[in-house]
Amino acid sequence: MAHPVWQLIRGGNTLVGASTVVVGALMVKTNFTVTESVLVLLHACCVATFMGAWNTFNDVFDHEVDAQNHPERPIPSGSLTLVQAKAIGRAAFLLSIISLLSAMTVAAIYSENLNGWLPSIGIWFLAFLLMFHYEMVVPASFMLKHKGLAGNLAVSLLVGIVIVFGAAAVNGIASPLVWIVALVAMLVNAAREIVKDIEDEAGDVDRETLPKIIGAERSRAIAQLLIIASFIPIVLPYAREMLPMQFLLLQSPAMLVLISVKPRLYRGEDYAAQRSLRLAMLLGLSGFLASVLIPL
Repeated sequence: MAHPVWQLIRGGNTLVGASTVVVGALMVKTNFTVTESVLVLLHACCVATFMGAWNTFNDVFDHEVDAQNHPERPIPSGSLTLVQAKAIGRAAFLLSIISLLSAMTVAAIYSENLNGWLPSIGIWFLAFLLMFHYEMVVPASFMLKHKGLAGNLAVSLLVGIVIVFGAAAVNGIASPLVWIVALVAMLVNAAREIVKDIEDEAGDVDRETLPKIIGAERSRAIAQLLIIASFIPIVLPYAREMLPMQFLLLQSPAMLVLISVKPRLYRGEDYAAQRSLRLAMLLGLSGFLASVLIPL
């Protein structure tokens, strides 16, 4: 069994987030200078620790709900105390700030195009605002976690901007391909967030999730619409010759998995559906990555 801290920060997801930064950078260019390699690495560390902090704070705020929905989580299971979890969250958040400041220092000293890197700061603050307005239950917060679809989209926007954050590390925020890939990730993840809320509906007693507002079946229908919409940006880079058209075949695994989600949703197999959506997103990003790395 994984270490409780690894479970708390959702270590697997943080590694995926860090890898997504690299994918975003590779969408811009495949040959990094030494300085760019260091900046990409620092951006990846920044994202991994930021995600670790968010995941930790999520468990801290949801520990009572998780006692019913996910009793195996570190806090409800007793593997970690609330005090320990809060300390881990603060430490991870501090490491994210240190990584960003380190990247800023490297860019200021060694980068020839500091202005092209500066959007990284804005993206980090956008991510911070998303976390604040999603998790915090205070008067200054929009409390998006309790606002149904808006909360699902906020989390999914974070997933998408991680890719843009990676592109910003190599001065590539203006690349259309990066934004299209980010849109794919956002749409698929939004569908997954909705399905996860359906799965947890019984235990989400303190949240107004989309399934609680409009019902599970209508929520599944919205998830299916998002899945259908994701096919457009998956195909678009190849149709617009941003990527070689023959490499569209590399996206067939992701598209097949997305197609397989519909019957699972129809049968109410929500856990299997959300796991398939996660796999489809990873396969789609892998397809884009292969498309830029494989020589013609």
